[in-house]
Amino acid sequence: MELQISSRVCQNLLITVALLICFSGIFYTYYQPNITWLKWPTVSRSNSCSEICISALKMPNQTEMVNNTCVVNIISIRNLLTQTEAVTQTDPDTILLIWMWPFGAKFDLGRCSSLFNIHGCRLTDNRSQFNNSHGVLFHHRNIREDDMPTLPRPLFQKWIWMNMESPSNSAPHSTLNNLFNLTATYRQDSDIMVPYGRISEKTGGSTTYKIPHKNKFVCWIVSNWSSKYKRSQYYENLNQHISIETYGHSVSRPVSKKDYLDLVSSCKFYLSFENSIHKDYITEKLYNPLKLGTVPVVLGPPRKNYEELIPGNAFIHVDDFSSPKELAEHLKLLDQNESLYRQYFTWREHFVASSTYFGLEHACWACDHIRRYKNYRVVRDLNSWYWG
Repeated sequence: MELQISSRVCQNLLITVALLICFSGIFYTYYQPNITWLKWPTVSRSNSCSEICISALKMPNQTEMVNNTCVVNIISIRNLLTQTEAVTQTDPDTILLIWMWPFGAKFDLGRCSSLFNIHGCRLTDNRSQFNNSHGVLFHHRNIREDDMPTLPRPLFQKWIWMNMESPSNSAPHSTLNNLFNLTATYRQDSDIMVPYGRISEKTGGSTTYKIPHKNKFVCWIVSNWSSKYKRSQYYENLNQHISIETYGHSVSRPVSKKDYLDLVSSCKFYLSFENSIHKDYITEKLYNPLKLGTVPVVLGPPRKNYEELIPGNAFIHVDDFSSPKELAEHLKLLDQNESLYRQYFTWREHFVASSTYFGLEHACWACDHIRRYKNYRVVRDLNSWYWG
């Protein structure tokens, strides 16, 4: 009998506390008292404090009996009230530590807000900030077992695994499993997906696109040549039917950064051939020609995968033709028919292509992700996910 009375008292106390919280929230929401220390989460009218409080009161009994003493657990109510709180620019900065520079290439750490409109994120490469950092970014190619953090890992800290190389061009590490919380790669199933480039809607409405002057037919810049690559074999066959201007270290015709832009934009078609074929592995070999006003001829994952990221009329896929000879005939036709060639530029009236800021973009979006999403996450079998 005494236990039943105590339980009833606990339930009444819970309801009383919940009502006090609700009335305070309603008062603050609607009357906006000028008290700086009273900080309730911003709640929209469509999801008002009163509605949240009512739903909280409908939750299962949150009282406990410990040594016949009533303990009221209102954590669930507090969590429910704060779960809609939005990230604001007045929140303390989220700190992301870049443990190693990707490929040793440094970038400006202060451009997240100006380039990507990401606020409240602070990037650092100062390892002494390890204990204060909300996230730590590790670049796969630079990971070494003798260069990993040795201090105890803070419970709130997330480790982000970054890799932009395809599985064929990066070797797995046996110690990667159960180590990271988030992934940042080119793959669409990553936690933080950062492609090699993007197609974005033009600001200011549609405009007519002026095709750059063309004085070359088909071009290809290649510095990593291997007869085992599918792209090398396809090139050899295609080159038997059309003339291809080939550049790069592999053919002793290197192209400087200064000359690259003018060269690619002067070609009617550019061979955007990937060095390995994997889902979502669509690199700057595609996005750079798109940005420079050249029609890319792609060899990589299936057309369907490309069309998940770029317009279908922005490129030519080798799989659309039964043979390199048939592709060569199609390119000749487009070269002779200006009207047909211009159809590959109609998407440019509404969209624009851009390239990724390698490393910086991964860091900024990773920081923004951990700032917004506080849930626990662990990548238990990274090796199987990426290389399996």
